[in-house]
Amino acid sequence: MIVTSQALVLSPVGESLVTPIIGYENIVTATAITATSEDADHPASNLATPSTALRWVAEQEGSPLGPPAADQYLTLTIDQVDDVDYLAVAVHNLGSGQNTVSVEGSSGGSPEWFELVQESIQPNDDPIVFRFTPQSLTGIRLRIQPSQATTPTTPYVAVMYVGKLLVLERGTHAEHIPINLGRKTRVMSGMSETGNFLGRVVLSKSRATSFSLKLLRATWYRANFDPFVVAATELPFFFAWKPTEFPSDVGYCVLTNDLQPTRDFATGRFSITIQMSGVAI
Repeated sequence: MIVTSQALVLSPVGESLVTPIIGYENIVTATAITATSEDADHPASNLATPSTALRWVAEQEGSPLGPPAADQYLTLTIDQVDDVDYLAVAVHNLGSGQNTVSVEGSSGGSPEWFELVQESIQPNDDPIVFRFTPQSLTGIRLRIQPSQATTPTTPYVAVMYVGKLLVLERGTHAEHIPINLGRKTRVMSGMSETGNFLGRVVLSKSRATSFSLKLLRATWYRANFDPFVVAATELPFFFAWKPTEFPSDVGYCVLTNDLQPTRDFATGRFSITIQMSGVAI
């Protein structure tokens, strides 16, 4: 899900709000991220890894133990002056837990914290990209309010990215399956010796798609897209193909092909196809 700041929608920033975006730049580190509370076996430092198997989990409270009654903040201290414009999370229970979430920033002034992205309740537990006006900050935090679910749950988040989005120069004109709809499963079906169907066991789930880009200016590709190619050979990234029109089409993905551009002889422009696999929730 793309949650776009109202301030970003109302004020021009020089970048398109409708072309695809990729969130691969990430300044979250284990020493710079803290949480209001954390389970002893699931600390906030887990958020600094790209692994979705490691998670931050809030500390349970009360007797019997239950979800925390106060707001939880995942806070990143920033020591750079470069602009940031997004915070993203993947593999969480904030949607199913009906937690109201928002993003706040700090620039070292007064008030200490101000709202970057307004409050919202997510419809599901798919990856979320909170997008706001590019700016230099000294801190940023995800505010998670207590669960409003019928059966309250303890919030958890596996991955958190903060950085500057790669806003693509143009979209695609080729056929495309949104990553969240590109479901892939590997199953084992059971059949008896007499031919009766005994059931199916799902062995694995994932999401998969490809995305083709054409006529990218060579200077733009070298300056903006090639750094992503280098980073994505090792690290996952967030991808949204039409952030304004289809804000729910977001994936936390890894490459499944080598990104090698082709160059048009007549125009000198580049074309490339991204093949990717996403985490299934």
